[in-house]
Amino acid sequence: MVNMSTKFKTFTYLIAAALLALVTSCYPLFIKRESAGLPLFLIAVTAVFLAVVSKLFCYSPKHKEAALMRTILFLAAPLLMETAVELCNGNLLTDILYAGNIFANYFLNLLIYMILFLLSGRAKFSIRTGSLILLLFGIINMYVKDYKGSPLLPWDIGSFMTAANVAVHYSYSLSYPVAYSLSLFFYIFVLSGCLPKEHKGFLTSLLRGTFAGILIVVFGIFYGTDYAAEALGAAPDFFNQTRGYEQKGAVAGFFVNTKYMRLSKPDDYDAKTLVSEVEEVLPSSDTPILKKSGEDLPETPDIIVIMDEAFSDLSVIGDFTTNVDYMPYLHSMEGADNTVTGYNYVSTIGTGTSNTEYEFLTGNPMAFLPIGANAYQLYENHTQPGLVSSLKAYDYQAYALHTYYRTSWNRVNTYQYMGFDSFTSMEDLTDYVKLRSYISDEWDFNKIIEMYQERDTSRPFFLFNVTMQNHSPYDLTLDEDVKLMDMEGEYPLTEQYLSLIKITDDALEDLVSYFRTVDRPVLLLFFGDHQPFIENGFYSEVMGSSLNALSDEDNQKRYITPFFLWANYDIPEGSIDKISTNYLQDLLLDQTSMNKTAYSSFRHYAYTKVPVISQLGCIDKKENYFKVDDDERPDLLSVYEHLAYNNLIENEERADELFYPETN
Repeated sequence: MVNMSTKFKTFTYLIAAALLALVTSCYPLFIKRESAGLPLFLIAVTAVFLAVVSKLFCYSPKHKEAALMRTILFLAAPLLMETAVELCNGNLLTDILYAGNIFANYFLNLLIYMILFLLSGRAKFSIRTGSLILLLFGIINMYVKDYKGSPLLPWDIGSFMTAANVAVHYSYSLSYPVAYSLSLFFYIFVLSGCLPKEHKGFLTSLLRGTFAGILIVVFGIFYGTDYAAEALGAAPDFFNQTRGYEQKGAVAGFFVNTKYMRLSKPDDYDAKTLVSEVEEVLPSSDTPILKKSGEDLPETPDIIVIMDEAFSDLSVIGDFTTNVDYMPYLHSMEGADNTVTGYNYVSTIGTGTSNTEYEFLTGNPMAFLPIGANAYQLYENHTQPGLVSSLKAYDYQAYALHTYYRTSWNRVNTYQYMGFDSFTSMEDLTDYVKLRSYISDEWDFNKIIEMYQERDTSRPFFLFNVTMQNHSPYDLTLDEDVKLMDMEGEYPLTEQYLSLIKITDDALEDLVSYFRTVDRPVLLLFFGDHQPFIENGFYSEVMGSSLNALSDEDNQKRYITPFFLWANYDIPEGSIDKISTNYLQDLLLDQTSMNKTAYSSFRHYAYTKVPVISQLGCIDKKENYFKVDDDERPDLLSVYEHLAYNNLIENEERADELFYPETN
């Protein structure tokens, strides 16, 4: 009679043979990996061969030898599986940016093994189960990337059943990363089988206590503070999760996203008492952000809002000279009739476009969300009252236009939650003109005119437009008109960027000229979403300090963009040197006679006290700078945070009477 040990050996050899066949069949796919292909193939074959050898010559080591073997395998398995996970992620370890990110992924893998040992007290169980978890994560992440276009994210787990229903309709083919990963897992699994049975004792208890302490410290710092995000850059790449996973590693990419799955309730928040809380704070009458001229304002003018990609006036950071004015038209609008100009404080730089539009469209500051969070991807999952719903209450037709791919930032779903009637993106456009690699602002603005001309003239019109022309990188082919003068360093990225801004500025003049001829009352709001990613040296030279040495208050200058509000009817002229994006929709609607929501009335009051609220910091009317979470912040910011949480997160307990206007 064949005993179980013999059966298990036979089964092991059969698995090894199957794996060798799989790896061999994938040889052409390995070789396509160019220089790394052959070494990867040889590693996979060697892993299977060593597993067989380990099984053939497995022996029971003595106590000290067994402890050493457990320790080596416990420390080595996370590294071996890291190579497997990254290959499934499309990476070699050398493709990950910086050695620190490689170590971070290894350490996070090791934490998985620590957790399992803490729960079981068994090294063999921890090694095998931890390796299996990483194997499954790597393979699932690979297939999710293949079919969804972005990697596996923590919140994808909630839609597992839907994904499973869809997945059965796909076809699957052999993959060399899968063959490689299975080979390494097989080797770890078989080798760990040579470890003798463990006896729990003092050392086991000591290790479990040590691991528990490490886990408490790591998770406490990561989930309980912003240290990892601020000091170590441990935050997701929300615009391009695939890029983030590939540059920082898949396990680290997944892990940093877990922090933003759920937004904690603010202190003293109570949805049931929110209405009375707001009533206690609000004054008896509203104070417009700019005083009105006293003239009758139209109730429902046509409204066009352009959030221009990376449009900024870099002179806000300090003085520098160029051969030509890079935004002559925008500068000419300062003090012009029926025009408000000024500077808008945002919460992002170089990327994070959707966070700026979130602040504008909802009136909710990013300052009340965790650093590194993205509202569109993490928290928008039901009806979202804001500017669009206020306009829809007055029968506006509401359109969104973005001259890039519609999948970015979860806009497809978010715009539906907000109430837009339609969303036009690059996939819907034809015959467009590109400047460098992106659709030009001139073409974009002409598309706005076309959409306006084709509108339903029986209803008021609202269009929210997000452009793309000025997006990084700034080392693409372009005839550059703007040159820096009298600078110590050379900054070609900055010169290309400023040349792009001038091109946008020229196109703006033509757009405004068209709407001057329109008979219907029209409001046009234009603002930039953030400053660009250009040479740090440029910022340092102009600001007179390295970026690392800047105070938080000085650093906030890098988070300012210009805006203008123009109308083809009489509105108050003026200039606003400080306003944050969450207030811009209120400034916009002040130039109409539509009824305000209670939330808008609260924001008007908040503006009179704290005109700037951003993740970089707040500035009050007396020019005092402070952080939004400072203990001595004004009490009204606590109320504001409660309102923003209720507006964004609550569904059944949302205080709708605060967020929707009363109409006649």
